[in-house]
Order: sequence, then C-alpha cells, then structure tokens
Amino acid sequence: MSESIPVYKAVLYSLLLDILQTVLRMIPWSTEPGLYAVGNPDSDSPVVLTCNYDLTVRQVARVLAENDVWLVVAPSSGINVWCAAAGGHFGTHQIVTALKTCGIEAQVNHRRVILPQLSATGVLAREVSKRCGWKVRFGPAYATDLPRYLATGQKNDESMRRVHFRAFERMEMAFAWGFPMALVVVILVAPFRSNWCLPLAILIICTALAIFSLYDRIPSKPGITLSAVITGIALACVWAAGGNIGALLTALIFPGILVALLTFDYPGSTPIAGGAHFEERNWHIVVDAERCRGVFSCFEVCPEACFTKQDNPRFIYHSSPDRCIRCGACIVQCSQDALWFEDEQGQRIEPEQIRRYKLNLLGQRTINTEDQFIKPPV
Repeated sequence: MSESIPVYKAVLYSLLLDILQTVLRMIPWSTEPGLYAVGNPDSDSPVVLTCNYDLTVRQVARVLAENDVWLVVAPSSGINVWCAAAGGHFGTHQIVTALKTCGIEAQVNHRRVILPQLSATGVLAREVSKRCGWKVRFGPAYATDLPRYLATGQKNDESMRRVHFRAFERMEMAFAWGFPMALVVVILVAPFRSNWCLPLAILIICTALAIFSLYDRIPSKPGITLSAVITGIALACVWAAGGNIGALLTALIFPGILVALLTFDYPGSTPIAGGAHFEERNWHIVVDAERCRGVFSCFEVCPEACFTKQDNPRFIYHSSPDRCIRCGACIVQCSQDALWFEDEQGQRIEPEQIRRYKLNLLGQRTINTEDQFIKPPV
C-alpha cells in the first residue's frame, strides 16, 4: 500500500515549482493535454479550456478547486495562453483537436466551452463552432476571475475583461528576464572573475526590476534615461568599493548593453505596450459603419476595453484608441469583417490578413510586402 504525500510537502513542492516556472518562463513547460475533472463535475457542468503551459494548468485547477468543472487542456507547445495564441501555437486547430479527442463530448450534454479571453487573438470562435459544433465563449482575462465569472452566470464585466500590469506582475516579468540573464552571465564570468559574479547578478536583477517598474512611466527616451541612471549608480558603487580600471570600464559599458537587451522585447513582454507595429507604421483600428451590425464580439475580447457599445441602433465605437495595443483580437473575432488596421496614408490590412499572420517575439506582425496592403481608392 502506497503512502500519501504529506500536505505540507505537496504545497511546498507546488510553491517551488511555481517559482521555478516563473523565473524560467521563457522555457516551454508543458503538461499532458487531455481532459481533467475539477471537483465532481457532471453532464451539466461547465467546460473550461486552457493551454498546456504547466503553470497555467495548475493555477486554473487551484482557483477552480471549489467548483465542479471539466477542464480541457489543449496543446500549445508548453507556452502560455497569450504568447501561444498570438504566435500561432494555440489557435483554432488546437482547440478543435482537443475538443474532438479528449473525450469531453461523452461527458456533457451541452456543447459550450469557455476559453481564456487572451486566446482571442488566435482562436476564431465561429470556425470552432463550424468545425466541431462547440460554441465558444471567451471568459475572463485572468484565471483568478473564473470563479466569479461562473458564479455570475458567465458574464464578463470590464474588471474581468481588461488586462493590467500590477506591481506583482511587473516583478514576475523582471525576474523572468533578469534571472536567466544573470545565470548566463555568472556562468560566463565565473572562470575569469569569480568575485564579479555576485555584483553583476545584483546589477542585472535590479536593472530588470527598474525597467519593468519604470520603463512605460518615463515620458521621454526611457531607455536612455534608465541607462544613464543605472550607469551612474554602477560607477559610484564600483568607485566606492575601490574597483580597478577593468571594473570601472565594465560599470561604464555593461549597464547600457543590459538595458538594450532587457527592453528590445518590451512590447512582447508586457500587456500594456503597443505591439504589432507592422514595420513601425502608425496603424490604428477603423470601424466600418456600413458593415458593423452590433454583434459586439470586439467589445467582449478587447483586453484594454477600447470599445463603447451603442444599443439603438446597435453599433460599436473605438472610443479609446490611446489604450489600443494592436493585438488584433477584435479584428479576428468580428464576424462582419467591420474592423481593420489602417495607417495615416489610408492603406489598410484586411481582416483575413490579420487572421493569417501571427505576432513574432518582438510583438510585430510578419506582414511586410506591399501586395498585402489594400490601398485606398484614388
């Protein structure tokens, strides 16, 4: 007879795994796709679907522990929901495959599945319904809001739909970038200057914390400003410690390189910086008044709450363009193709192109040839 693992050991193991997967989140951490029962679900219980990023699966299971829910885990190459959906690893094909093969159809008497709101950039809801008969509803942006979402009859208010970049999330991203970089630098430096390892590791972690805490809050030239400040602090610390010329040169040069490395993917690493710049053009969302029928799918999936609904007649306004991060979720989900990206010269990219081309690691779409642009009539 096997012995059960003490509760405190299980909790400690889960905590350590959370920390490890947070600081090394750039590495895919996959868990087995399939069907899992949370609580005691029956044939009427809701079906929640998420990616197979292990940290996400465990977090979803934890927050739903007091509910009776069927949890479907779909393949996403071990990548989190937003990155996987935007990059083409968690899309319509993966959702349809998971629903058809996991056995959920034999467990429930309905065909309604709740997806993370942040998967809307890559999952075409109506195509899922067409291909396997399941109706997709996009739930809250954060897993922690799932119990409230289910308790309120699967209704999303703005607090559940809108993404944030709170202090804890900023700290998570700082360590996710800073820890691996510090580890690599320490490994490279240790054979030659072992006494430099700790100061360099501290410098890298503190720089990462400064960038993810302040970068978007500095009004002008944040990269140059942070480089200058961090370089000054590093030089002062080395001088006070009596460092030699090599240490002073390192303190002079290294912070600038470090800031450049930590900010090159800032749009792709944060939920508030505008991505999808399309070769630096100033693209913005346009609503076609003739095509819009007030379906409001764009309103439901926008992670920045940029849209305002009008009920009589039914219409949608892109009322807060300053908040738009150009993720394209609204365009992907609009069943009327009433939304598209347009630049200042009137050139536009049609919805089908947005659905086809995904975001790369820099938060940019790989659309770069003129034949993919629709030019305005002369």
